[in-house]
Amino acid sequence: MPQRTAAPVLPLHADRPAPDPRDDRRAVRAAVRSRRRAEADELRSFRSVRRHRLVALAVGVVAVLLVGLPLLLAFGPVFPPRTIAVSGASGSVAREVRTALQGQLGRPVALVGEQDVAEALRRVPAVERFTLVRRPPSTLEVAVVPRTPVLQQRTAQGWAVLDAARVRIRTAASDVPGLPVLTPASGAGRPAFASAVAAVQALADGGPAVKTVRAASADDVVLVLDGGLTVRWGGAEGGAGKAEALRAALRRAARGASEVDVSSPGVVLTR
Repeated sequence: MPQRTAAPVLPLHADRPAPDPRDDRRAVRAAVRSRRRAEADELRSFRSVRRHRLVALAVGVVAVLLVGLPLLLAFGPVFPPRTIAVSGASGSVAREVRTALQGQLGRPVALVGEQDVAEALRRVPAVERFTLVRRPPSTLEVAVVPRTPVLQQRTAQGWAVLDAARVRIRTAASDVPGLPVLTPASGAGRPAFASAVAAVQALADGGPAVKTVRAASADDVVLVLDGGLTVRWGGAEGGAGKAEALRAALRRAARGASEVDVSSPGVVLTR
């Protein structure tokens, strides 16, 4: 039996050279550098996200402080008004205003409304109107406009000091010097009182001092000056002209004159 001769084993790709070990090392080094770059990119991305989150958190905290702190100061029960400041008035009127507003000291400043202050100041008739100024965290300021005394009238309780709207500002134990007295013979209606006030106010700026006023009606106002001279004033119309006519009549009046009638400013009568 004939013997078979084994064919020689030829290497695959005999035309290629054998791999160089240095190439493997270079590939490993390149892979390591690539991995390090990837890790560095991941670290930078993580730090960037963390930084943005911290910035967003800081902005949020600042916004909460900017919005929430004033609200807390204004509305929080920790900061009720501790001081009541009164401007526009002094003396007894300012004291009465502060006393009337003591009930607001336990409430937050921002929750004290004008209606609350108006209700409290009803007990202070000397105040005509007011303006509320809130000064957080703890000051409540009230700017008041006091009523102006115009006349006084004798009553059973004493001397009632009245303003132009016939509001009793206060009651004095004795008559107030320099304030005209509204006599009991004056009419009780508003038109008569308004005419009396108009006559007094027309003479308030540089006119002769008025001692008493009698207003039997809106068209029949009679004044008595400090020197005792009687002035028949008439109604409320033409107050400036009547005041000027009275001043001129007083300059020309003969000694001993007791009455001047300026009810018609164009025809002034002196008796």
